[in-house]
Amino acid sequence: MAQAWWKSAVVYQIYPKSFYDHNGDGIGDLAGITAKLDYIQSLGVNVIWLCPIFESPMKDNGYDIANYDRVDPVFGSNDDLDILISQASQRGIKILLDLVLNHSSNQHPWFEAALADPNSPYADYYQFIEWDKPTPPNNLRTYFDCPVWTQVPDSTRWYFNSFGPEQPDLNWENPQLRQEIIQMINRWIAKGVAGFRIDAIGNIKKSPEALSPYLFPPDREDGTASLVPWVVNQPGIHEFLKELASQTFHPANSMAVAEIDVPPQDLADYIGEDGSFSMVFDFSIADLDIAKQPPFAIAPITGERLKPVFLKSQLTTQQVGWSAPYLENHDQPRSLNKFLPKGAISPIAEKMLAMFLLTQRGTPFIYQGQEIGMTNCPMTLDEHHDLHLFKLYQWGQNHGYSHTTMMNYFTQRSRDNARTPFQWNSQCHGGFTTGTPWLKVNPNYREVNAATQQQQPDSLFAFYQQLITLRRHSPISDILVEGEFSEISAPEPVIAYRRTLGSRAIDIYCNFSDKPQTINQHYRQIHLSNIANTHNDNIHNDKQQIALHPYQSIIFEVEKSE
Repeated sequence: MAQAWWKSAVVYQIYPKSFYDHNGDGIGDLAGITAKLDYIQSLGVNVIWLCPIFESPMKDNGYDIANYDRVDPVFGSNDDLDILISQASQRGIKILLDLVLNHSSNQHPWFEAALADPNSPYADYYQFIEWDKPTPPNNLRTYFDCPVWTQVPDSTRWYFNSFGPEQPDLNWENPQLRQEIIQMINRWIAKGVAGFRIDAIGNIKKSPEALSPYLFPPDREDGTASLVPWVVNQPGIHEFLKELASQTFHPANSMAVAEIDVPPQDLADYIGEDGSFSMVFDFSIADLDIAKQPPFAIAPITGERLKPVFLKSQLTTQQVGWSAPYLENHDQPRSLNKFLPKGAISPIAEKMLAMFLLTQRGTPFIYQGQEIGMTNCPMTLDEHHDLHLFKLYQWGQNHGYSHTTMMNYFTQRSRDNARTPFQWNSQCHGGFTTGTPWLKVNPNYREVNAATQQQQPDSLFAFYQQLITLRRHSPISDILVEGEFSEISAPEPVIAYRRTLGSRAIDIYCNFSDKPQTINQHYRQIHLSNIANTHNDNIHNDKQQIALHPYQSIIFEVEKSE
C-alpha cells in the first residue's frame, strides 16, 4: 500500500444542511460549501468530511439513503459535487463522503423491488422472515427504541431494521449485494473522492439468533432487549470487511474511517497492519458525560475524570493502529459546553481545548464552528428538529420525568446543538442564509462569528490556524504527526503527555482547572501557549517549577533524556 497520506491530514467536518446556504432556501448546499472553500483553506485543513449528501427522504438526516449515486436535490446536483471536488483539489483539499452501508432507505429501488416481488433477486438484498403472528418475531429493540422487525403491510413478511422502520438493513450475506456496494464505492473513487467515513459499519454481520424467532432475556420493563450484543462486531464480520477494503479503499489508497465502538481486544482487526480501515472513532471521551448515567442525567467532565479515559484511548490505539481524535461532531453537543464548567468558557479555556485536540496522536477532526467557538443553543421543545429527541421526550413522559428535567438535559445534550447554522457574521441569521433558516440560529451570532474572529489576531480561529500550521508546516510537524505518545506525571487536573520521534520530543500540558497548577519541567523551547507573553527566556534551563495558569496549555520542546 502507498504511504498513508491521511496520517498528516487535519479534517474539517461539514454538516452541509447548516454550513452555508447559497440559493436562499434556508438549507445549506454544496454550492455554499464551494463558495466558502477559501475560508476553509485559510484555516489550514486539508481534508473535508461531508455528512450525508445522497438522495434521501431524510427520515434520519440523510442516513437513510435512497440512491447511492445521486446527490439529494436539497443540496444541489452531482455536477455541484464535481465542482466542489475540483475546486477543493485546486486548494490542496481532499473530500471524504459519508457512507451508510448497514442499511438503505425503504424508498431505495432495491427495497421497493423486494417488496413488490418476494421472488425478486432484490428480496435477498435485505433480511426478511415469514411470520404469521401480529407481534414481531422476537423482542429485540433498535437503536431508536422500536422493534427490530417491521411487518410488510397486508402480508406475513417482516424485515429487519437496526434503526428505524424506514431503514431496512442490507443483507451482507448476499455476495451480489456486496458487489453492488463495492462497485458503487469505486465509482465515487473514480470521480475523485479521497475517502469515506462509514456509518454503523459494525452492524453489517448479524448473529443467527437476531434473525430468528427467539425470546431474548429482557433488559427493560417493557420486555424488550437491546440488539447491540447480537448485531455489533459479530464473528465473521471481518470476512466482509476485508473483501470490501481489498477491492476499494486499499488499492485506491483511500482514507477509510469506521464509525464503530470497538473493544480494545478487537481494535487490531479493524485498524491493525492487516485491518480494513485507516482509523476508527473512539466514543469513550465524547460520551464521558453520559456513560453509566441514569436517563436524563449528566456527569460533568473534569480533568480528573477525563485524564484516565484519554490516556487509555491514546495508548491502547497506539499499540495497534491510528487514532481519529475529535471533540465535536454532528451527534455531539458543543465542546465548550461539554468540557468546560458553566461560567468557565473564556478565550484561554477555548484555546486550551484546541491545543488538547491538535497535539494528540492521530488524525484530528474539527467540526464546523468549533474553530470560532460556537456554543450550545438555547431552544424550546418546539424549536428542536432532532427526531430522536422527540422520541426520547415521549419515553421520558411515559416514565414520569418532568418537562424541566428533560429540557435541562436537552439543553446540554441535544444533537441540534451542533446542527444550528454556521455563524458567518453579525448580519441577519448570522449570514447563513437570505431566507428562513431550517433550524434556529444561536442568538449569540452577533458576538460569535467567523468574520469577527478573522479580524482578530488573538482569536480562537487564529489559534486554530497556528496549531494546524504547527502540525502541518513546522519544525515539529513530524513529531506531532509521527511521534510516539506517552504519559507525563502531572497534578491531577493537568493532562500531560509526551510525543517522541527519534532523539526529539515535545511535552504538552493542559490545565483543565480554574486554579493554578505547578509542574516540574526542563525544556529547550516553548513552541506555543494559549496565554500571550509566555516567554521563552530560559532556554536550556535547569529543571524548574513552572506555574500553569488556570486553563493554560503549553507545548515544550525537551531533551529526550528528560
